[in-house]
Amino acid sequence: MRKAKLHIAQTDCTLANFDDNLERHCRMTEEAIRNGADAIAFPELSLSGYNVQDAAQDIAMHIHDPKLQPLRELSRHICIICGGIELSEDYGVYNSAFMFEEGEAQSIHRKIYLPTYGMFEELRYFSAGQEIRTVDSKRLGRIGVAICEDFWHVSVPYLLAHQGAQLMLVLMSSPLRMSPGNGAPAIVEQWQTIASTYSFLFSSFVGCVNRVGNEDSFTYWGNSSLSGPDGTLMASAPLFEEKVLECMLDFNAVKRTRLHSSHFLDEDLRLISAELNTIITGKPRG
Repeated sequence: MRKAKLHIAQTDCTLANFDDNLERHCRMTEEAIRNGADAIAFPELSLSGYNVQDAAQDIAMHIHDPKLQPLRELSRHICIICGGIELSEDYGVYNSAFMFEEGEAQSIHRKIYLPTYGMFEELRYFSAGQEIRTVDSKRLGRIGVAICEDFWHVSVPYLLAHQGAQLMLVLMSSPLRMSPGNGAPAIVEQWQTIASTYSFLFSSFVGCVNRVGNEDSFTYWGNSSLSGPDGTLMASAPLFEEKVLECMLDFNAVKRTRLHSSHFLDEDLRLISAELNTIITGKPRG
């Protein structure tokens, strides 16, 4: 069974400054290569910054843009997963996850659930993704990648896991929201609960890759983590500090967990499909 060394890059970025952010990606990737890592993952919109607003259309680039060539070159030695603003072939603008591996680049996920509540207004600037699919990495195996709000919808990790993902990565730019009453950052505990619950229910590794730093009125809290397939927290980065979290993935753990408890394998997908069809069409079965 496979093992892989993953670097989770809990890092800051510079708003709307591609060159500065690209340099940071290249520097951290080169360090990961020297450290023998198989893969490195960066946060949501790590190449652009989060609160780009109307500048999104100007920043957006096709996945084969020549400006991304330094990452393609580095990917001959490592798998790189990062966040960027993607311009599609039909000129849609997406909050996307990019993967660079073996000198090739591909867009592997477009954020589906674009929040418009509270401080968020993503739907004003981005089109919503329309596909949930896994991707095969030569260095990580079959993985699933989601972006921040997507992981607040159980259907996303559910479908990724049932397509064979034994590692799910969620790229995040989660800002701090203070809880009424005691002022504690409840969002931190909520994300920890989400990650441990999904990793346990789907018997898979879950890696949360959150950013840090300040951007306009947003403060990003970090605390990136890796949860094991039994739901236990394997590693976590500190709050509010840049940190590279070095994680060793032993996929034998997925095998052991699923042999110990088959709740994930026992899921009846045909039943779920039939019941969803009933809900969508309003027509009872039988």
